[in-house]
Amino acid sequence: MSKNFSLEDLLAAFNQAYLEAEGAMGRCNVLIIGKTGVGKSTLINAVLREPLAQIGAGRPVTQAIRQYQKQDFPITVYDTPGLELGHEQVRHIQLEVAQLIEDKRLQAIDEQIHIIWYCISHMGDRLEKIEVEWLQALEKKDIPVLLVLTKTLTCQHSLFQAKLEAENLPVRQIVPILAEAYPVNQDYRVAAHGLDQLVEVTFELLPEVARKALVNGTRSIRLKAREAFKYVSGYVASAFAVGFTPIPFADAPILVTMQTTMLAHITLIFGLPFGKGFVSTVLTTIAGSGGMSLLGRTVVNNLLKLIPGVGTIAGGVISGSTAAALTMALGLAYIQSLKIYLRAQIQGQQMSMAELAQVVEREYSFYARSGQQALRNEDDDAYDL
Repeated sequence: MSKNFSLEDLLAAFNQAYLEAEGAMGRCNVLIIGKTGVGKSTLINAVLREPLAQIGAGRPVTQAIRQYQKQDFPITVYDTPGLELGHEQVRHIQLEVAQLIEDKRLQAIDEQIHIIWYCISHMGDRLEKIEVEWLQALEKKDIPVLLVLTKTLTCQHSLFQAKLEAENLPVRQIVPILAEAYPVNQDYRVAAHGLDQLVEVTFELLPEVARKALVNGTRSIRLKAREAFKYVSGYVASAFAVGFTPIPFADAPILVTMQTTMLAHITLIFGLPFGKGFVSTVLTTIAGSGGMSLLGRTVVNNLLKLIPGVGTIAGGVISGSTAAALTMALGLAYIQSLKIYLRAQIQGQQMSMAELAQVVEREYSFYARSGQQALRNEDDDAYDL
């Protein structure tokens, strides 16, 4: 790539990096089990950034099990029918689940079942003997099982949860959740809770091949931000290495190309598709109003202006520490901007490209001037929408 390159050059670099990362993302396959009425479909659609489970939808893979999958979406959910315990069909369903697990085990790792969510309703306040026996059978399949307590109205540790924990069930963890707000009366609703914890516990139990897919496909902004920050830290180290022997300012486009790749990875982590308008907005905001003809040096110059003690250094050199500080500020600002962008989407608001540009500019100004090297805590986030 030439030292002075156009917006189209940057967009092409971004797109290439995005597609390469997408191709290496893998898949995450979740098996969900539970009685009728425990809220499995509600849970699936609350956790994922795109709704998968709809009444009557899903492709049957056995007589009892349905597969929920979307093109270009990295998470597949296998759903059992509602279990009416005591009926003869329960044994048949158990056999089908066992066969599905074994059939998938013979396939490539990104086709295998990676985790099982066994759901029971907290409101039901009981776990049947036949369910305990099934949990014991599932333990032998060498797949992590989470016991998900759906419809949990309290955020406190409940007596029912304590009772289940005392039984030493063969599950990795018991996770209480409320997938959607629950109206207690006309004046009070219990807010949804526990979904972030469920996703984060799931993430820790997944094989590496499925983790990136979960992060991309979930709605958990907290997990996305945490994993994106790990990528930023890696790129900061690379930027420092690039400038360990100070690079001439004329070679600044080398740094910009690296940062463009970083932005592409963060975009994929947040589950945002590559869109020319979206990416152009981000890049032109960084470059400033006059930077379209000489984007390489213009981008770096505009980013450097806000770094304390640096300013513009045309004709000079960029040290490793300066390159690292610039990359850290840009990465944190972009993550923070996407948090705000996604939060607006989840709340049913559509942020315009002009509004996004203002957020990116504001966030970069904050991180560049402050020198802060960590994301703001959610409770301290002054820009939460």
